[in-house]
Amino acid sequence: MPNGKQLLSILKKTFPLKQATTELNWIKQELPESQWMTAVQQRAELKPLQYILGTQPFLNFEIDCKPGVLIPRNDTEEWCSELIDIINLSRQDDKRDIKIMDYCTGTGCIVIGLTMLKNCHSVVGVDFNNKAVELAQRNYEKNEHLIDHTNMNVSFHHGDLKLLDVPSESKSFDLLISNPPYIPEEDMCQAGGVEKSVLDYEPLEALVGDLEFYGQLVKLIPVVQAKAFVFELGYLRQAEITKSLLSNSWQCGIRYDSGGRIRNVIGWSDKAYAALQNMCGKML
Repeated sequence: MPNGKQLLSILKKTFPLKQATTELNWIKQELPESQWMTAVQQRAELKPLQYILGTQPFLNFEIDCKPGVLIPRNDTEEWCSELIDIINLSRQDDKRDIKIMDYCTGTGCIVIGLTMLKNCHSVVGVDFNNKAVELAQRNYEKNEHLIDHTNMNVSFHHGDLKLLDVPSESKSFDLLISNPPYIPEEDMCQAGGVEKSVLDYEPLEALVGDLEFYGQLVKLIPVVQAKAFVFELGYLRQAEITKSLLSNSWQCGIRYDSGGRIRNVIGWSDKAYAALQNMCGKML
């Protein structure tokens, strides 16, 4: 078996010493010794660590990660945590159940995270990628023991946002959530843009997109009768197009992440969800 110095020397060819040391420790902690060399070689070739180890933490849960399905991001975890806290605080005296749809659900991490909401009747995840739907269901089953099932339904379905597909048993939802593909194709390969490990290993269909997805999400709002929405994004123009397509009955704002980057467009037409303004750094 290779010793630690040999393994570290392989990783040091790709990563700074501190990062190489940290990642080697993770590999040793999570994988049996017989897999260390293969894992180190894969990581040195920039294969995402989450695909190598097979998991990624997300809020209180452990999410399985598989090639072909986008890896959950810390940016997404951050706003999900904020959303849960704000809704739970604002609804302390509101016993009405809420229903949530998450479109482009991927691993199902958002759906599983949102089971931490109080008085949540159902959370439905939809994705056009069958691999994602299957993985999301497995992730739910894996974390099911951590979820309070009192009057809560969780399900995952295949659907195409371009066709405004909605599961047949799903009629109306209070909150529409989505982390759609939002990186324009021309930005994928530019210097300082998307990391090489993402380009080489993660599914581009879950990454590449722009205004067209936000147009479809706005069209989906009346289909599912949503009273509020939270969409992840990366560019101001994506927030602006979303706002421009909404009627005047909607309040709309943008949220900045902890790094000061624009990360969400948030809207509500029902005053019951006006507390979402607390997530917004600027109103549109």
